[in-house]
Amino acid sequence: MSTKGDTFYALSSAPGRSAISSTRISGPLCLEVTSKLTKTNKKLFKHKKATVVNIYNINNNLIDKVVVVYFKGPNSYTGDDLVEIHTHGNPKITQNLFNALNDLGLRLADPGEFTRTAYLNKKLDLIQAESIASLINSQTDKGISLSLQNVFGHLSTKLKELKGVLVSALEYIEYELDISDEDNSERIRKKTIRTIRKSLLFIAELLTSHESAKVLSDGARIAIVGAPNSGKSTLFNSLLNYQRAIVADSPGTTRDTIEDSLNISNYSVLLVDTAGIRKTTNRVELSGIERSNNEINNSDLIYCVLDLSTNTKKPKLKTSTPIIYTYNKVDLVSKKKINNIKKEGDNVVFISAKTQEGLQSLKEKTGDFLGSIINKNSEFFITSARQKNILNNIKTILENALSGEATNEIELLAFELKLAIEQFDWLLGKTTADDILNNLFSDFCVGK
Repeated sequence: MSTKGDTFYALSSAPGRSAISSTRISGPLCLEVTSKLTKTNKKLFKHKKATVVNIYNINNNLIDKVVVVYFKGPNSYTGDDLVEIHTHGNPKITQNLFNALNDLGLRLADPGEFTRTAYLNKKLDLIQAESIASLINSQTDKGISLSLQNVFGHLSTKLKELKGVLVSALEYIEYELDISDEDNSERIRKKTIRTIRKSLLFIAELLTSHESAKVLSDGARIAIVGAPNSGKSTLFNSLLNYQRAIVADSPGTTRDTIEDSLNISNYSVLLVDTAGIRKTTNRVELSGIERSNNEINNSDLIYCVLDLSTNTKKPKLKTSTPIIYTYNKVDLVSKKKINNIKKEGDNVVFISAKTQEGLQSLKEKTGDFLGSIINKNSEFFITSARQKNILNNIKTILENALSGEATNEIELLAFELKLAIEQFDWLLGKTTADDILNNLFSDFCVGK
């Protein structure tokens, strides 16, 4: 990652052929380099003004006619001087520009370096930085909307308010312990406990919002699991409406997980076809079964497919992931057999993956489930596992403050409050280790 004073560049539009290709340059040398590229005085480029110029390489060969936009720091995305060069969208032109920038002493940006620089320059906090990544990767309109709210600081502002409430509670305790001539410890103790309980309610709401945000932003991951030849791949193909997976009568056809995206009941879904689960000594098939077991634990929902024409006994899946038991091949059995199984509960659907009978019922039940895990009344959403982990730490600390001796001693309450407040600094990015930053921004694209 960059050090103070570095100037770096990267493609900020999608790679490939297009009408326009956009390259960003950030750092103290960006205007000087742009002046050399364009063979013009750098005074030509004004803050936030688009300028049409030619750009040349160091051998004075024309690269392209471009639009240059200059942003003077700190009023730029990164907080440093920044230039955008918009060329025609031929990859060869982009590469020629990159070669010229390299020749002029600049380097290619690391993943997420523009956003990391913005964070280091206090243009945004870590919550906002993570929300930018979420915004880019969101699969639904609702996911884009909640990510935008967090980019604009909606969640950050609320978390800072919550931190401020705890800081005020701590200040009251410290005033009582260090300065006050009157004994108000009992009143302050009760007031602090009320503050902590109210804070815990909001933190609990935030924690439940993570699963909602995950589904809204990334889409729901649904694993199709079951025994070999139960019809998993046929169901996979039927839901996608094209032949994505190989279907055969011989067991063990699917040896690896196969993924594809679709929309079910207005929710974005990543559907995963898995290897049939059975006892086997085949090493390749065992590897596929291991991947199936991983999907069982990592998905948001499971379609457990059972063959009505053979074995209808539910398998014991060791998972907390919700399951819709999907009884397949209704076209091959009697209605009496189906009616007997229907008594087992609401998480049962009867289909024929081959004829597509019952698929609409499966989609509706899926939509009902995904709707149930989304907290539609929540005003704030957390969008990363890091946020969830730190909020869980704060929750544990505040719960400790309400248990045992801490509830009777304001000194112990003060100790727990200090620990919780420190966690907020990690959450918002006031205190953050370099390895955490490197890990966080490594998931960004190079141009962001």
